[in-house]
Amino acid sequence: MSLEGFYRDSERVNPDKPYEADGVVKLDVNENLFLPKKFMQKVIVEAARSCDPRLYPQEETSILKMALAGVLAVQPGQLVVASGGDQVIELLVSSMLREGDEVVAVSPTFSMYPRFAAIRRLRYRPVELGPGFALDPAKVLDAVTPETGMIVLCSPNNPTGNQFKMEAVLELLEGFSGPVLVDEAYAEYGEYSLAGEAAERENLILLRTFSKAYGLAGMRLGYAVTNTRLAQVLNERYLPPFPVSSLTLWAGISMLRNRDKVEAAVREAKMDRRRLIEALNGLPGVQAFPSATNFVLFNTEKPYMEVYDGLTRHGVLVRSIGEVPGYHDCLRVTVAPIKKATEFLRALEEVIK
Repeated sequence: MSLEGFYRDSERVNPDKPYEADGVVKLDVNENLFLPKKFMQKVIVEAARSCDPRLYPQEETSILKMALAGVLAVQPGQLVVASGGDQVIELLVSSMLREGDEVVAVSPTFSMYPRFAAIRRLRYRPVELGPGFALDPAKVLDAVTPETGMIVLCSPNNPTGNQFKMEAVLELLEGFSGPVLVDEAYAEYGEYSLAGEAAERENLILLRTFSKAYGLAGMRLGYAVTNTRLAQVLNERYLPPFPVSSLTLWAGISMLRNRDKVEAAVREAKMDRRRLIEALNGLPGVQAFPSATNFVLFNTEKPYMEVYDGLTRHGVLVRSIGEVPGYHDCLRVTVAPIKKATEFLRALEEVIK
C-alpha cells in the first residue's frame, strides 16, 4: 500500500473531520489502543462494584484462575497470578537463582531481564539472534555453563517482533534441564502459545500478561503458566500474600468475560499492523520487519537518534532501539488505530527527508 493510500483510508474513518494532530502521539510502550477507552473505563467501574475495598481479596484469584484455565486449556493449579509480568520475573529470579548464578538470555530482549540480573547480582550472558532474527538453539545451548541457572527468551520477541519457530524453542527445553522462561507477553498477536506444553514439562515457565491484548497495562496484572508442582511451590512459598488488588483481579475477570471484544481488537490490530508495515516499507530509507506483536521494528538510513529526536519534536513518541543483529539504526513503534498511525507516518516522512 502506498503512503497516500494509507492517508486516504485514514480520512475515510471520519470523512467530515479534517486530519488534525491531537497532542502527543504516544507509541513507545506497546499499549493496546484498539480497545476503546470508554469501554475500559466501564470495565473498571464494574470491577469496583464487584469488590469490597475494605477487605483483602477473597475468591477473586480463584475465579480469575478458573477463567484463565478455560481460555488457555490448562489447569487452574498451573497458574501463578501476580502484579504484572515484572513481578513474575522478580518472583522467578528471587526464588530460583542465587547471587552469582548465570542467566543465558536470547538477545536482544525485554529490557527488564538484564535489569533484574543486575539488581540480583547475577551474571548475564546474552546470546545474539542469528540472521533474520532467527533463534539458533544450538548456539544458545553452547553458551550454557555449569553455573547457568536459567535460560530466558521472549517469543514473540521484544524488540524484534518475530515469533520463534516452536521446534526451536522445544529444542532448548529438551537440551537444558534447568528452568526455561519463555516470555509470551505478546502471544495473543502471534501464531501459537506453548501453554499446552507446560503441564508435562518440569522446566518450562511461561510469562503472560493482561497489559497488552487485554488493555490493562495501568492495572498491573500478569501471570505464569507452568506445571502444577512448580506453580504450587511458587504460590505457597514465594509469592507474597495478596499480591494483586481485588479491583485489578475483578478487572481481569471482566476482560476474560469480554473476550469477544478483546479478540476483535486483536484482529483489528493485526490488520493495521500489516498496513503499517507496508506503509513504512514504502518510505525511502526505511525498512520495517515482519511482526507477530502489537509493535513494529524498523530501521532507518538516518541515524536512529536523529530520527527519534525529530519524531519527538513532532509530538510523536516511539522507542529508540539502536542496534539489533544486522542493523544499526532501529526504532520500535506501537501499532495504533489508523488516525494515530497516520500522525506517526506523516511525522516520520518529514523527519527522514
